[in-house]
Amino acid sequence: MRYNHAFGRDFFGTLVKYIHFVIAALFFYIAALQLNDPDPLYWVAMYSGTAMIAVSKGFGRFSEFWAAVAIGAALAGLMVAAPAVVEFVSAGDFSAIGDMESANYVEPTREFGGLLIALVLLVYYLKH
Repeated sequence: MRYNHAFGRDFFGTLVKYIHFVIAALFFYIAALQLNDPDPLYWVAMYSGTAMIAVSKGFGRFSEFWAAVAIGAALAGLMVAAPAVVEFVSAGDFSAIGDMESANYVEPTREFGGLLIALVLLVYYLKH
């Protein structure tokens, strides 16, 4: 069925595909930023894996298995970082989140935030 107006089904399908590719590019960029981290292996794998899942969604070749694996990896990272987040919130020093030389709990709190974003995206992909 063809639409007679400019914004038909093909337009929105193409737009959604490109949105998946933009999301993938952002996660690949985040993964590249992790290369200078003291423990880059987990972070590069997590963010690159999330990017690859976005790419596969864009190409219509989405794998529920790999999304579930990435969700498990994100949940594991969240559990590891959760005590630091509790400590961060208890300290109440919210301005320290951008400080690179701050307390030991700030870096895991930032990592928690990144994992939470990845987890939300992965769960969305799995459900839709």
